Amino acid sequence: MKIISFVTGLGVGAAVAMLLTPKSGEEMREMMSEKAEDGRRYAKRRVRELSDVANEVADRGREVIDQQKQAITAAVQVAKDTYERESQPRVS
Repeated sequence: MKIISFVTGLGVGAAVAMLLTPKSGEEMREMMSEKAEDGRRYAKRRVRELSDVANEVADRGREVIDQQKQAITAAVQVAKDTYERESQPRVS
């Protein structure tokens, strides 16, 4: 969402600059080209950062799931052992 806002702001800013600046057409095109490149670099950097965060979150989620699986497996084993022990005939 921030990237879309950034790109939209970049476009609006460029349009206003074209209308209000006393620069020549070539200077204006060069400035707009630089601003567009700045926007592309920003967007690429943000996508990379967001991708890294998403990967970290996914890795942490997998770790938590593995821990929960281990805990459940251990609890099931304890329940089985308890059932087997309690269902054995008692020798008096």
